[in-house]
Amino acid sequence: MNKLTVGAALCISSLTLAGCGVLGNDGYFRDRSNDYQQADSLAPLQIPEGINAKHQEELYEIPQIAGNGLEQSDFEVPRPQALSVNAGMERVKIQKLGNSRWVLVSQPPEEVWPQLHYFLRTSGLRVEMSDASAGIMETAWMTFNESPGTKDKYRLQIETGVQPDTTEIHVRHLSVAEDSPVGGTVNWPQRSSSPEREGWMIDEMSTALASESTGASASLVAQAIGGSTVKVQLREPVGHEPYISMGLEMERAWATVAHAVNAGGYRLHREDSDIGLFYVTYDEERELAENEEEDGGWFSWASRDKKEDELADSADQITLQQILAGIDTTEGNEPPLFKEIKGLGVGADPEEEYPGYLIVIRGNDDEIEVRIRDTRGQPLSRTKASELLLSIQQNLI
Repeated sequence: MNKLTVGAALCISSLTLAGCGVLGNDGYFRDRSNDYQQADSLAPLQIPEGINAKHQEELYEIPQIAGNGLEQSDFEVPRPQALSVNAGMERVKIQKLGNSRWVLVSQPPEEVWPQLHYFLRTSGLRVEMSDASAGIMETAWMTFNESPGTKDKYRLQIETGVQPDTTEIHVRHLSVAEDSPVGGTVNWPQRSSSPEREGWMIDEMSTALASESTGASASLVAQAIGGSTVKVQLREPVGHEPYISMGLEMERAWATVAHAVNAGGYRLHREDSDIGLFYVTYDEERELAENEEEDGGWFSWASRDKKEDELADSADQITLQQILAGIDTTEGNEPPLFKEIKGLGVGADPEEEYPGYLIVIRGNDDEIEVRIRDTRGQPLSRTKASELLLSIQQNLI
């Protein structure tokens, strides 16, 4: 105990000294920032006799300095950049799905709202309409120098993101002829008039948001953005199997689930968007390992059970038709999720059981439900289904 106490005291003492002015010309670590001013020129290296000398060139030529030499002066060595310099680039990302692009910010809408106002104002774009409850900003009409025959307008749609405390910013651009009458409600198109000018706004906006301080103030008015709508949530209704509810378009829902089942402990083996089905295996140890890496911890991959890898490799050899053939679609035993698959599962033994799970997507735009079943199409236990669905939800984008 005494040795431990003494060691701790020495450690504390050394830290205290380091903070009490040991730097500088009179300290332990002498200031060497001006040493280069006393540097002398050295004679070039001489090649020994009997050796053919190759043509030598100065890699870093030192220019001649007029006068007697360098003036003595104090010189401040610049401090290295903080580790947080590029933090904004991780906080702000541009996401793309098909022809659609949007900006994803890892901050809640009430914090992003005032940053967008500041960005538009400093960019010289006047805000003509701002409705926090609807999450919409519209710029005034403007004219680009390269197209004086048209006038242009932008609309920013601010929404809550898929993950908690995130914000999505969707941009729409409209261009009309210079002599077109304007006023009143604008009839915004489904797609931007110019994808290039939409892209310009997205690039400029994302760069500006990334450079903003993460401690930006929040807008009380903008706390109502999106109302109480949550785009994605895990529902566990009493007496029914759990499922993930998504307020997304089907194309977006399919894409984000496809991303999630290629991450974490999941491994995707087969998919069919026409019938809304993913065939996956799940490795809990792999999930834990990835979480350890994200948290800065350490995990021994060598300790993982090789059986999980072998199981995933065997699943790679299984076709979706074989899986479908194992689902009981006889009258009275047909799981409602699989009404559309009759006749699709051919050329397989329906009695054979396969490893892994089926992830099933059903519904229409803005009312999507994601469920997980075993490879016979039967529901899992409530606890297991919730656990596996939560792993999917955490990796949605």
